[in-house]
Amino acid sequence: MSTEHGWRQNPMVRHAGVTLMTFVIIGVYGLLALNLKVFSPIEKAMGDYSFEDFYYQILATTGEQDTSRLVTIVDMTELKSRRDLARVIEDITALQPKVLGVDVTFQGLKPDTLGDQLLTQAVVKSRGVYSYMIVDRTDEAVHSFFMSNDSISEGFVNMPRQLYGGMKRNLSIGRQHDGEIRPSFVKMVADRYAGTETAPLEDGEIRINFTPTLFRVLNYDEVLNHPDLVRDRVVLLGAMKEEGDMHYTPQGKMAGVELLAYGVETLLKQNRIRVLPAWLLVPLTFVVVLLVVMFRAAYLGIAKRQHLVLRTVMSLGLAVGLVVFCVVALFVWVAFILFCQYNVSINLGYAIAATAFIPSAIDLYDTIMNTMTKK
Repeated sequence: MSTEHGWRQNPMVRHAGVTLMTFVIIGVYGLLALNLKVFSPIEKAMGDYSFEDFYYQILATTGEQDTSRLVTIVDMTELKSRRDLARVIEDITALQPKVLGVDVTFQGLKPDTLGDQLLTQAVVKSRGVYSYMIVDRTDEAVHSFFMSNDSISEGFVNMPRQLYGGMKRNLSIGRQHDGEIRPSFVKMVADRYAGTETAPLEDGEIRINFTPTLFRVLNYDEVLNHPDLVRDRVVLLGAMKEEGDMHYTPQGKMAGVELLAYGVETLLKQNRIRVLPAWLLVPLTFVVVLLVVMFRAAYLGIAKRQHLVLRTVMSLGLAVGLVVFCVVALFVWVAFILFCQYNVSINLGYAIAATAFIPSAIDLYDTIMNTMTKK
């Protein structure tokens, strides 16, 4: 019996038990959140949040922002006439971009027959990549009216998103449609610029790197004044100020064409974000919380050896909480460095949540152990 009691009092066993109790408590609260309708809005909101958002917020507050040397955006928000659009495409083509990508789907013919003809001629001459949409509900493709011409390239611009969340984080590489895998607009633009495949064509997606980047934006009527921002670059023509084409991203609300620019930049730089898989994240989370529990216990052990006044101050809940905060902040900082240097996303959200329940977990563990000892 004494051997069993000694085993239960082993410090490492105690620390591991307390750590396990923190996740038991979180599990109970999690089940409540999933099963009680009153928590549904909170559950949906948290489901659309990623710990990466915290990393991006830190990067945004540093004030450091790289300027893209690969991608230029031409804003066509104010353009309504197809004749004017044809002229802008001709201006861009004349300055010899390496790739022109047009984030506009020209549905159907217009009464202005000449405008349609001029636009078609400009499109064929540009040898660019043009966008089309795949309607998610019906899986039907919406193409531009000139796509009967086999010399014109197009890629779909649909961005993956959660069912109940509008946050755009990922980039589609390809999608199964009409019996074959179709490449996305972003992949086609990036591949054409690189002269090779930047990612294998598959029905899948990658995580966009939203590290703050400044994309030079030219208004449609000033293209010819900035040949250095067009020649040998990726030029994306799209609307920067059209409310119907704005999307929520980790960098805030963003125009669709800028979202595509981040996708192209990610493929060309090969700096996609790699999310730590669950089979690694689960044990890592346990180890992080275990280390916090150990640091906390070591700190309280040091406090007990101090004289009365200092011992009282160091044992205050506020002081202990500050120590736990500093330890957690250290782990977050290490994870942030890994994110910046190696594009690895480690979600420490569960670990941080678990540390908040350490005092409750200690009480629960001691209650269970005392009950078992009495028996």
